[in-house]
Amino acid sequence: MRFKITPKAILIPTISLFLICLVVTAALALTNNVTAEKIAANELESKNQSMQNVCPDAATFEEVIPDVMYKGLDDSGNAVGYAISTATQGYGGQVKVMTGIKDGEIIGVDVFYNDDETPGLGKNTSNASFRDQYKGLNVNEDIGVSKDDSSGNAQTVDAVTSATISSRAVTRAVNEAVAIYNENGKEGE
Repeated sequence: MRFKITPKAILIPTISLFLICLVVTAALALTNNVTAEKIAANELESKNQSMQNVCPDAATFEEVIPDVMYKGLDDSGNAVGYAISTATQGYGGQVKVMTGIKDGEIIGVDVFYNDDETPGLGKNTSNASFRDQYKGLNVNEDIGVSKDDSSGNAQTVDAVTSATISSRAVTRAVNEAVAIYNENGKEGE
């Protein structure tokens, strides 16, 4: 049996497919326009809460480096620390970390985005039991994950069980924040 290809046999499916794609694209664009503002507001709220978590004595924050470094100020306008936002690649995706630093010492770490990490494993890097290990560490020395450093000389944190890659990602982000602080923040305290 032979099929005869006619212009009508080609044109009708082509136009149908084009119209379907046009409708789906319009629906996606409309959804994006409706939700983009809310998503941006939620991200800003999450970031502001994270800055407050790592620099709890701050009443307000002054931007030092856009979207990266903020100086925490008390009610009198005195500096009470810095909140520094960094991101690194974890096991499943991007890990965003806020690090609080004051007087050359880490005062807090908040993992405010690790949604792509494995639930029950890598996501545990946002637990206080892991984050609190960074408190009090000195910004003049690199921080490592204890699994990686057997010398005992470096400042180390214990990795979350079965989540070494995610633990390393948080540690890299904290070390990046320390580097940013050492380059930009010391003079303002």
